[in-house]
Amino acid sequence: MKENDGMFKELVENSDDILIVTDEDFKIRYISSSVTRAFGIEPMKLLGQNIFNFINAEKTGNWKRCLKDPAQVSFHDEISLNAGNDKRNYFDVEVSNFLNKASIHGLVLKLHDISSKKLKEEALIRSNQQLDQVIYKTTHDLKAPLMSAMGLVNIAEKAAPSEKDKYLRLIRKSLVRLDSFIEEMNDFFRNEKLALQREKINIATLLNDELGDLRSLYEPSKIDVQFEIHGNSEFYSDGIRLRTVVANLLSNAIKYYDPDKIEPFVKISVYINEEICEIRFEDNGIGIEPQYQEKIFDLFFRATDHAQGTGLGLFIVKDTIEKLKGVIVVNSTVGQGSTFTIQLPNQIHQPIEVG
Repeated sequence: MKENDGMFKELVENSDDILIVTDEDFKIRYISSSVTRAFGIEPMKLLGQNIFNFINAEKTGNWKRCLKDPAQVSFHDEISLNAGNDKRNYFDVEVSNFLNKASIHGLVLKLHDISSKKLKEEALIRSNQQLDQVIYKTTHDLKAPLMSAMGLVNIAEKAAPSEKDKYLRLIRKSLVRLDSFIEEMNDFFRNEKLALQREKINIATLLNDELGDLRSLYEPSKIDVQFEIHGNSEFYSDGIRLRTVVANLLSNAIKYYDPDKIEPFVKISVYINEEICEIRFEDNGIGIEPQYQEKIFDLFFRATDHAQGTGLGLFIVKDTIEKLKGVIVVNSTVGQGSTFTIQLPNQIHQPIEVG
């Protein structure tokens, strides 16, 4: 019998599930050592505490009512517990009512960790919600410039020869807007679907290429765009995704410049070492209102009508940086300008995670 008891205890202690036994007053009398692996807490520190100190208050009343019902032998529920560092663990809980059993005279709870499953479910819900928004926004924003171009074509066909050039310029403007939106949608889906890559990146070449692509957005005589690179370390990351980030932040800095400033500028400062690559985009543009600075990375959010945009750009930027395990910080003052600083891990010594 003792041998069987020892075997059972060993099975319980080595299980990833957390087993808890309480008395009739719901105070913890036993808790398996798996609680240490899950939360870093020694079992002895939890003995004597009321189990409902750890359960959401909304569930407490229902648990007590069910467990005092003689017909209610056991039931399942789902709870979340704080694991520290703003992390929550999710558990499927099997609660057995042993209040009338002399050998236990309390409750037996078995907590099975379902955090991975729960996080995947939440990610899927967010993904579906975003997809719904994207589909709606896409159909709306693709239609507007297309209808505009078609209307201008009809007008141009009937216009005098001397006016055709004017309408062709307007048609081109609508098509450029359409092309820009399609490119943002490509960035959005590419970031979601493509596996992460690891490659050597020449930051100077990347910045020069992007500046060349953006020449149609600004006149060099009106906006002074410069960049400087510090550090001799090579830099490895995902080239396609980094190009997406740079293109969006650079085009935003240019689009939202302040035409009333005597010397509008965009300065890009790059600092590279073997640990990180920091890229800072500084401008003296129109700036961002304080109440919008937390929202500018939300899907389809636009803080101003100063320039045309879809509200996808900064969402893509943050999402891309997070996939690269980096961070982005914004500091902005209305009327003075904005600074966007990104830090990305340098993958020079190890391959980037794929998936």
